[in-house]
Amino acid sequence: MGLIQEFQRADAERRKEVAALAREVASRLGDFRKGDAHRRREVAALAREVATMRADADAFVGHLHQVSAGRRSEVATMCADADAFVGHLHHLSTDRRSEVATMCADADAFVGHLHRLSAGRRSEVATMCADADAFVGHLHHLSTDRRSEVATMCADADAFVGHLHRLSAGRRSEVTTMRADHQAFLGHLHRLSAGRHAEIWGGAAPVRAAARPVRPAVARPRAAAPAPPVEEAVPTAPAATAEAVTLRDVIFEYLAEHPDGARLTDMEREFGMARIQIATALRGLIDDNKVEKRDLVYFAI
Repeated sequence: MGLIQEFQRADAERRKEVAALAREVASRLGDFRKGDAHRRREVAALAREVATMRADADAFVGHLHQVSAGRRSEVATMCADADAFVGHLHHLSTDRRSEVATMCADADAFVGHLHRLSAGRRSEVATMCADADAFVGHLHHLSTDRRSEVATMCADADAFVGHLHRLSAGRRSEVTTMRADHQAFLGHLHRLSAGRHAEIWGGAAPVRAAARPVRPAVARPRAAAPAPPVEEAVPTAPAATAEAVTLRDVIFEYLAEHPDGARLTDMEREFGMARIQIATALRGLIDDNKVEKRDLVYFAI
């Protein structure tokens, strides 16, 4: 009985461990799903930002083109004005030519400055595009890391399932051991019953119907029939003294002596045996149509 209780406690603890591990796996899967949804939202937000930055860059380049076109028209206008002014200077004085040349030089310098500004803007746009490409590559690296994490979690789940299979195999071996102990107990009960027959009947049991063998645990000497005379005694083979009395026979005899039936707890107290052994014997008697169960009470048929 202590072995059964230890087995039940160990089984309950392992069931708790399995339930805790299942909850932990479910919790980790929920956390991973939440984190994956959050990262997807971050990636979508970053994609929108990149699209906005590209739109801003395109708008800025368009603005630069418009500014450059405006500057060209202004320069053309200024050149036309300069030419008109130079002509006017030619008409005014040759001394003014040097001044016109200086102004032309200043105008050329200003145009060069405008070209340099345009080139600087182009380099800034190229830098922004390179940064955007680097950011997209970083997003690809992040996605690869997430795939590796998912693969690791799947491997952990497979290992956990393998551990559960090993636990199940351990349970099967324990059940096999309990069955072997049960068979050993039945053999001990058989030997004990044979010894009780030898003590009560003096080496030869009286001839009785095989349907209801004598129950050793409840046999009473006063209830036994008187021994027949020696000259009328029927010789019995030695094997008859060791008549096979199993736990089923003992339980059937006990139920036959209790027409009101008996509960499993009553038989457990009566025989001092583990409940699982008595329940196994009762199932065999029910299969043989010798015992029937009504609610929680067993009756001999």
